Amino acid sequence: MESPVVVGVDGSAESLAAAEWAAREAARRGVALRLLHVQGRHPGQGGGTDTATTVDGRLAPRVLERAAERVHAVLPDVRVHEVQADGPAAVALVRAAEDADPLVLGSRGLGRVAGLLTGSVSLGVVARATRPVVLVRPDAGGDARRDVVVGVDVIEPCDELLAYAFEAARRRRARLRALHA
Repeated sequence: MESPVVVGVDGSAESLAAAEWAAREAARRGVALRLLHVQGRHPGQGGGTDTATTVDGRLAPRVLERAAERVHAVLPDVRVHEVQADGPAAVALVRAAEDADPLVLGSRGLGRVAGLLTGSVSLGVVARATRPVVLVRPDAGGDARRDVVVGVDVIEPCDELLAYAFEAARRRRARLRALHA
């Protein structure tokens, strides 16, 4: 059985765009889509009071419901599974990435720092995940053809990563750009 496409959702415009992108990817691959909401501490929220935990617990089902509605509005036939996990968010998402192909995240979430291209949770996940992670901007635009970008480490072997990137570009009929910093 192939791994599902997993998308982290938090109710932000970025995560809803990521859910839509992930649904198209799941349909393209013929696999299920797993919507994942992480309840608990997020960067900038502090230690998590009982009140904050209660509010988050009440909002979580609605976050998943909104994401599922968005997905089904675009692709009504995609198989969707809604999953709730406990945080911290980056830790739960890295754990979810182990079973995902790929893990999809919005480029920025509900954090307070405006103007950042990548949120602190996304950055933490990308830094630690050992499986492919896709960051989606809110203006990703449906099925518009975009380049596939792969980050390469010239010191460590990355044949598996490059093979994944080449396949992703082939599947989309897109250019592949390799980036080394």
